[in-house]
Amino acid sequence: MARRARWIRLGAVDRRALQAACDGFSVAPSRCAAPIVLWGNSGLPLGELAQEDERGYLFAVVAPAHLAPGLAARRVSWALSPAVAACRDFGLRAYLDGCCLCLHGRRVGGGRAEAIGEWVVVTANLDLGGSPAAQSMCAPEFRTWLREGLGLAMTQWGGEGDAPPERAFEAALRARIEAQHGWQFETAWPMKAEQAAIDVARREFFASTTATG
Repeated sequence: MARRARWIRLGAVDRRALQAACDGFSVAPSRCAAPIVLWGNSGLPLGELAQEDERGYLFAVVAPAHLAPGLAARRVSWALSPAVAACRDFGLRAYLDGCCLCLHGRRVGGGRAEAIGEWVVVTANLDLGGSPAAQSMCAPEFRTWLREGLGLAMTQWGGEGDAPPERAFEAALRARIEAQHGWQFETAWPMKAEQAAIDVARREFFASTTATG
């Protein structure tokens, strides 16, 4: 039986906002709580793993520790391998090199894992537009292929015209995570207590980064 999981869209976020959201969601009352995937996009600098770009994607897997690999070194690949599979769904021969997601021999994304209480949190970013390694995704040939492919593979948008690339990739990633981990996602939003914890984490996180920066 598939395990219930939550898919939460954050919209436009930066690295700090994503980390604050992870910290808030990881304050959980029980190890039996459902795993969560947070999905967002950003045109803001994300650090050394990405550049400023309108196709910068951020996501995080927030899961009870007993669902993640016991070996800490395997947790990033556990979270990122569905992203590799999603890239390959679009004809991109992506692969993992340690904590980095690579395309054409160059890094286009990466992730890091940490333990927060009884939760494992893996945050990741993907640069599918601005990186020199991913220029093929911006080429006219790729965009034509994408439009044609969406009509066949992304039937949920069939009556709405061409789906945005972000929505297409998000759907592919969501399906790949479900297939790999045996999860069944429901689209969700932060509950009241979760949003309060996120707000506290955001204030603390921004205060600490301002003080040290």
